[in-house]
Amino acid sequence: MHYNQLISHNRSTLERRCGFQLWSLFRRYTPLTCSSFSMNIKLRYQDFVNEQRLGKIHAVFIDDTGSPGLQDTPSNLHPDRKTWVAVVVPKTQIAEVWEQFPNALEEVNKLFGVNEFHFTDIYMGRKAFRNVSIDLRLALFRFMAKIFEIYRFPIFVQTLDPKSIEDIRSRRKFPKQVGCFNLQRHEDFALFLLLLRVKWYLEKFYTADNKLARVFVDEGYKKNGIGIRIPSLNKVFVDGTICFARSDTILPLQLADFAAFSLNRSQLIIGKEKPNYRDEELLRILSPIAWNYQNIPKTSTRDLFTL
Repeated sequence: MHYNQLISHNRSTLERRCGFQLWSLFRRYTPLTCSSFSMNIKLRYQDFVNEQRLGKIHAVFIDDTGSPGLQDTPSNLHPDRKTWVAVVVPKTQIAEVWEQFPNALEEVNKLFGVNEFHFTDIYMGRKAFRNVSIDLRLALFRFMAKIFEIYRFPIFVQTLDPKSIEDIRSRRKFPKQVGCFNLQRHEDFALFLLLLRVKWYLEKFYTADNKLARVFVDEGYKKNGIGIRIPSLNKVFVDGTICFARSDTILPLQLADFAAFSLNRSQLIIGKEKPNYRDEELLRILSPIAWNYQNIPKTSTRDLFTL
């Protein structure tokens, strides 16, 4: 499957299990050690890319989403929620992803003069996409949705907001801090929970000698080139390290950008009283990949528009 050919043709709740396992983890690893460090970006990141190009380990790409400041946020969504989304790419597929992604970006650059997918800009028709027709912009979503449909990348989601974290902490006595994570901040708590979700998935579906993964998170929470090392997670995440990087350097982070945007926009559209043409078309495009999302409920869109 060649990505450039495809282009040319065209509130998650905290389950009881999660709460129980998290509490068990705290009891096993508290105090959980965690350290931040800076990496030589050119050398270390190239090493990480090389190991993925060779298909030696699995890859996990994480990005965040939300709608802070949005005036018409649906009543069922907290305006200050933070959602973290992880895309797991098995080592049987990661080499091909790294091989093909530059081809896709080369094609996008020819068409629109951009060096990476920015799905918010694409959808809203901003910046380089300002004068691009809605149908052509939606074609980019069809392309990426097709990639997820074909390769079936598992997607994991964790959302918390100021109200839900208050509710969680009222039910169990959690520590204020776990390593580098401030569990009084819903942003930190949600990211830590997401890492655990991915860890449990890899432990469940892969053997002990076949579950190692390299984790990359899009910069923002930490600066590009920063790593967080959590030694107690090193049996699943290589060296227990969580790396923060730019999506124009670690290209498959754009998969996480797509998965995060698609989730958030779908939630906003479903909460609308009257979705417009662009909204309806996007939901149609994204419907086939709803099952990639492993741990969130699925919602029928039949009543939102006439098929």
